[in-house]
Amino acid sequence: MEQRTEEKANDTTKHVLETYQELLSRTYAVVDESQVGRFLDLLLAKKRIYIYGKGSSGLAGEEMQFRFMRIGVNVQAITRQPPDEDALGSSYQMNAWWIGISVSGQTEEVIHSLKAAKAQGARVVLMTSRRDRSFDAFCDEVLLFAVKEHMENGRAISPQFPILILVDILYSHYMQSDRFRKEALHELTMDALQNTGKGKKDREILEAGA
Repeated sequence: MEQRTEEKANDTTKHVLETYQELLSRTYAVVDESQVGRFLDLLLAKKRIYIYGKGSSGLAGEEMQFRFMRIGVNVQAITRQPPDEDALGSSYQMNAWWIGISVSGQTEEVIHSLKAAKAQGARVVLMTSRRDRSFDAFCDEVLLFAVKEHMENGRAISPQFPILILVDILYSHYMQSDRFRKEALHELTMDALQNTGKGKKDREILEAGA
């Protein structure tokens, strides 16, 4: 009985690891390097970025906010209530753009908010696993990530995993665009978050030169 339990546990571990490997391989197949470059151009040009997602997508959005915020990007994740009209309406004036995250590409609140932001003149990016030409009507870019069937249920693998792979790719490319300054800013930001107070003035100088 004990041996069977151990074999079952080993099979479960193997399944999880094989799923991770499959998702990594699929990600390599769907990532478009030229599109990543265009995304970085948008990232460097815009003064403010909003990220909107619900559930697991929202959690991934918060992680994206935290990572990019540490290197000086003006980014805000909205994960609980849909964006209000003031935020949507000020997008164009603030030179802002919106990133929506939806694994299925069918999250009503996310799609509706992206359409509303686009109508207000904002630039719009959708991160999703779904290919759908209808997205072209309101998205400047559609960044694809890989998933397995029924993965949104989160029974074995977190639906955040493929999203975070894409976030890591975008983050790494962004760091490479100006590596020295961003690494220095990241270090100073982490120092400030730890409440040491060290490097606060240096951080302001770095941000002013961004």
